[in-house]
Amino acid sequence: MTTSPDLTGQFDLVWLQTGFIGDIVLTTAAMALAKICWPDKDQHLITTKVGAQILADTPELKSCLVFDKAGTGMVRATSQVRRDLKKVIPAGRKAILLQAHRSPRSTILARSLGLPVISYEESSGSWMSWRRVPRVAVLHEAHRIALLLEPLGVTREKILTSTPSLVPLPLTPEIQWQRNIMEHGGRIVAVAPGSVWGTKRWLPEYFAELTRQLLTADDTMVVFVGSPAESEIASQIVAILGANQSSFRLLNLVGKTSLEDLRRVLPHCSLLVANDSSPIHYASALGVPTVAIFGATVPGMGFGPLAPKSSVVGVELDCRPCSDHGPQRCPLDHFRCMRTLSVEQVAAACQRVMHS
Repeated sequence: MTTSPDLTGQFDLVWLQTGFIGDIVLTTAAMALAKICWPDKDQHLITTKVGAQILADTPELKSCLVFDKAGTGMVRATSQVRRDLKKVIPAGRKAILLQAHRSPRSTILARSLGLPVISYEESSGSWMSWRRVPRVAVLHEAHRIALLLEPLGVTREKILTSTPSLVPLPLTPEIQWQRNIMEHGGRIVAVAPGSVWGTKRWLPEYFAELTRQLLTADDTMVVFVGSPAESEIASQIVAILGANQSSFRLLNLVGKTSLEDLRRVLPHCSLLVANDSSPIHYASALGVPTVAIFGATVPGMGFGPLAPKSSVVGVELDCRPCSDHGPQRCPLDHFRCMRTLSVEQVAAACQRVMHS
């Protein structure tokens, strides 16, 4: 175990979060809480290229450092982070590293930086940490990350009684295609039909029917959002909808926009409909009401929406949840968690959220 550090005087907080986009966004709630507790402390984030792109302008952060584990290899990426950290934390200044990501590579990186580490008891190699906290399964992930502040004096009561408040993502200037959205005088509904994990995806034909129902309201525009990897799913939905849909009121931006573009779109939306995936947490950080579709996973695992006026839809099955992330294929080959979740159920949730 690392020798106990001297925590008297000023010291910086260094967050290590190299997980998925949603995990990175959820870490901002703990950053916000730390800022409330210690307004004078500098906070730094070690994250992925995508994470740095998302949170580069976050006011709670003094700096955003990139751990390019995929692009340059583990050894070179670690050396680069070590050099960058020395630039942002002056020699002689104390710092504590909070390891929010539990992977073995994150553990190796954390130990190589020579800082006292606070990690989860469940993290790989956690026995080497200065302090460990339990990753309480029943809590929302935003609260679980904030538990890393407990060894520094933030009481668990304060952590658990404070509503997770994600740092608002800074907005960026508009671009041409966004003007069509801004000039639309009615309701805008964003739909994110993708996910990295196959069993987290509601069926394309169900998304198509939901879109048809949303577009029956003459004042509604539907905007599909997602990454290039999800372009095929969006194209399937558009094909099912057919050519009769109004191009003005149905805008497919999947694979055509960046993560920063998503920050331009969502603030203009009255609602986001999404699978259990990172757009949920983007919407939470921007305060956009959300209908979250859960299939193989459940919100009790800690990744439900935090935005106001949000709703979660899913069906009760003995086999749910079937894994931490949701496998690519249903282990029982029936996929009832998504097949039996009807369009009517999701549409009703959309109406409740939009009119609440």
